[in-house]
Amino acid sequence: MVNKPTISVNKLGEYIISKGARQRKILHDRKYPDPDFQMGMYHREASDAVASYIAAGAINPSPLDTVLHSLEQLTPDKVGTARRINANIDALERFGTMLDDIDLMDGEPELGAHAPAKLTFHSVEISVRPEIVLRATIKGKLYIGALKFHFSKSHPHTAESAGFVSAAVNEYCRLHVVGYGDGVVNAAFCQVIDVASGTVFPGVKATKQRLNDISAECQNITALWPTI
Repeated sequence: MVNKPTISVNKLGEYIISKGARQRKILHDRKYPDPDFQMGMYHREASDAVASYIAAGAINPSPLDTVLHSLEQLTPDKVGTARRINANIDALERFGTMLDDIDLMDGEPELGAHAPAKLTFHSVEISVRPEIVLRATIKGKLYIGALKFHFSKSHPHTAESAGFVSAAVNEYCRLHVVGYGDGVVNAAFCQVIDVASGTVFPGVKATKQRLNDISAECQNITALWPTI
């Protein structure tokens, strides 16, 4: 059991647009996680391959093909492992159809931090963990943003849920990437790459109200957590 309320940024986006029963299910799964199922690790191979491809400039897709081929050669004994491997194969195949949609907007990409700080609203810790950080210097000014991946096929993002994710990524960059430096966040960089739906959702510029909504929902999560 997890005593302190926590949630991933992708699940938070889904949570905000869901009805009550689904919201409670999201919180229950987070509070009482299945020890044999780690959502963040389920698409590890696909996520790492996509992140490496984009960090290298999103130019040469051959490493994606290499990972895909290696996964296809595996013959796992356990049913659960076989399902996970097949999910990674499917994710890589779907991402392969999205290559023309990846636009780094002249930003220089790099892999996101391995153990990044979290956002906190009303004692709820939000794990943002952007996979890619983008930086660009335009007319002597440093602009910063980040990309967030999403792989789950059961609950793909909508434009509304992805908007909340983008706003949270924007706030993460403001607090933990820019920090006290001279850079500013470029909202357009804060895109959500939803492999499940084959959609690249653009970074949202209107973040203030979305962050207010996130704060209010986290206040509700804090109140609900002891009842789950």
